[in-house]
Amino acid sequence: MLRCILFYMIVFMFPFVSFAQRTYKKQGDIYFDAGKYRDALDAYSKHKKIDKEAETLIKRGIANYYTGFPDACISDMAGANILKSKDPRQYQYTGMAYMAKQDYVQAARFFKTHLNVVKPNSQEWFESINQIKRCGYAQNQKYGAQLAFVENLGPNVNSIYEDFAPVQSPTKQGRYYFSSAREDATGGMRDPKGLVDEVRGKYSSDMYLVDLKDGNWSSVLPFEQLLNSPKHDILQDFSPDGSIIYYIKSSDLVHGTLYSDTFSIDRDPTKLTLEAQLPMDASNGDKDLFIFNDSLILFSSNRSGGYGGYDIYYSIRQNNAWEIPVNLGPSINSGSNEDHPFLTKSGTKLYFSSDRLTSLGGYDIFAASHNTKSEWSDVKNLGLPINSPGDDLGFELSADGSNALFSSNRIESIGGHDLYMAYFKEQELEQLAFVEIPPFIPSLLNDSLASEPIVMETPKAEVLPVRDFVSRSLYFKDNDDVLNPINLNLIKKVSDLMIIYPEISITLTSHYIYESKNETDLYFSIKRAEKVAEKLILSGISPHRITLFGCGANFPVATPVINGIASSLANKVNKRIDINVVSDPSLNLRVLNDNPSVAEQYRDTLWDTFIENNNGITFRVKFSKVSQMLKSDILNLRNDVIIEKKANDGLYTYTAGNFSSYNDARLLKNEMIRKNMTEATVVPYLKGVSIDKTKASNLAMDYPELSTYLKFE
Repeated sequence: MLRCILFYMIVFMFPFVSFAQRTYKKQGDIYFDAGKYRDALDAYSKHKKIDKEAETLIKRGIANYYTGFPDACISDMAGANILKSKDPRQYQYTGMAYMAKQDYVQAARFFKTHLNVVKPNSQEWFESINQIKRCGYAQNQKYGAQLAFVENLGPNVNSIYEDFAPVQSPTKQGRYYFSSAREDATGGMRDPKGLVDEVRGKYSSDMYLVDLKDGNWSSVLPFEQLLNSPKHDILQDFSPDGSIIYYIKSSDLVHGTLYSDTFSIDRDPTKLTLEAQLPMDASNGDKDLFIFNDSLILFSSNRSGGYGGYDIYYSIRQNNAWEIPVNLGPSINSGSNEDHPFLTKSGTKLYFSSDRLTSLGGYDIFAASHNTKSEWSDVKNLGLPINSPGDDLGFELSADGSNALFSSNRIESIGGHDLYMAYFKEQELEQLAFVEIPPFIPSLLNDSLASEPIVMETPKAEVLPVRDFVSRSLYFKDNDDVLNPINLNLIKKVSDLMIIYPEISITLTSHYIYESKNETDLYFSIKRAEKVAEKLILSGISPHRITLFGCGANFPVATPVINGIASSLANKVNKRIDINVVSDPSLNLRVLNDNPSVAEQYRDTLWDTFIENNNGITFRVKFSKVSQMLKSDILNLRNDVIIEKKANDGLYTYTAGNFSSYNDARLLKNEMIRKNMTEATVVPYLKGVSIDKTKASNLAMDYPELSTYLKFE
């Protein structure tokens, strides 16, 4: 009887299961066709037969690519190939995924395969030809000198949607404006016709602001409802005094209407519909307005008479009227697209974005200088890490030329385009010289206008603002998870910082939970730190700049056991590697440590006490130096043992204690000797990093305990 019941349950339930699977696939296809790739991935993940369906695998692969998962894209395309798919997109997107990973050799190989399966001279064929050329250029530029350190503004600012069109406040330091198509956007989800559609619709972009104060981002605030609308509201620029905002309202992100508005409290809401009286035509696609001053603007346009795609134009105002826009010419513009112009205050250096063939993939940011021969010359790609294989747009220098804000959809982004900050190694001095009329403006201007240029002397003694770097811990679940995607992204940021600042060094302090024996917990923790060091060394960082510490479970930041039960919080936050940047104050680099956040009632004080003692000089006892794991009873008798090594050293140094008094360390040393650790010796540390006797002698005047150490050791 039971068998009969089970038989009928299976017979009747099977159609419902099959229907559900078809529904997931159909739902995924709807989202895919609407370009909602994140939602498509979620639906496809529930479709159990996808690994047997080449067409769906290719769609999921494309969705993976556009949501920042190039490895998953490559895997899906390989699966479709095994199923003998003839869809040429499998080669195209595999190439694009490898390009996103900066593996340009593999990317070119797949683009070449794509050429063989599409019609010659078709649009797809030419696109792959161009991608192959970009791969060749990018491969040669991959290890070039880096001009800046680049950092994502983080999840407090960026969303999983599109965050773009950044503009820095012209009057308030630390305030930034941008557009974003995030969840709280006015009008909710709408289709291309502007109708509400929760399934196929997308959010339109609104305008937002955010403040940076004391190294922390405020909450992101939307503009008032008078400015934001159900259409795409795309921020353009401000007047130099910050009193007027210019923005475009668009239904399709291509054509729209340019508006201006003042921030006066008593303005008439009915006048917000007045179009800005500027010589750019947003209805025909003109965009990327940059206001140099009241008499000069730049923007991008694909109007007829250009050199191909979007070109950069400028317009001047004379006699209270704007003149016909002028193309900047072939030195700047090309057969590709050029947009998002930014002109330094000197009027002699232009930054812009272009998807020309000398890019790392997609749009890159370029710079051009105006020379003494009244020509634009020396157009240069800014290279990694400012540029990426994705689209890098909207570059805007800070007022002092020390950093720049831009947007990018590189694979490290939280979702779509994110906002990034570039901190330059060398200040852009062209941003400190002021002129009214840039030298590239023709001399046919009337005399009154031409006689007005005022060049301010470049300040020589100006103190640059301190640049911030947020150092975050690397969290992991097990040994194989140390180099997870999030950690690899953080490691790359540290690598970029160390390339920009060759004077700095770092320490990697590895923690874990108690698993088996102290000897193995300690040893495995230093081995995990070695994995991170290897990645940094492969990126070009000298190993002598990296010091490793393995703490095992000796210094938990969260209490391991609460009321006799193993703490899940401890299992999470105690498995980590802390990155400490050691720098000189003269570098104008401020490092902010984003330490684990644990409520007071769950926090262990061992690590806090250890760190607090490291503010000045401390002393530890080095009792063994070995090439393999040390097995000793001392490891079980003391809970302050640490393994230490330089990344270029093959030996592991075991230390114990962390004393502010040399005599306390000396007592421990003598105890170690009595336990047959005859090589035990006291070693001084300055802020957690060991120093030799020469440096100790130089610091003895500032730290009297070092004099005592030098007397007895």
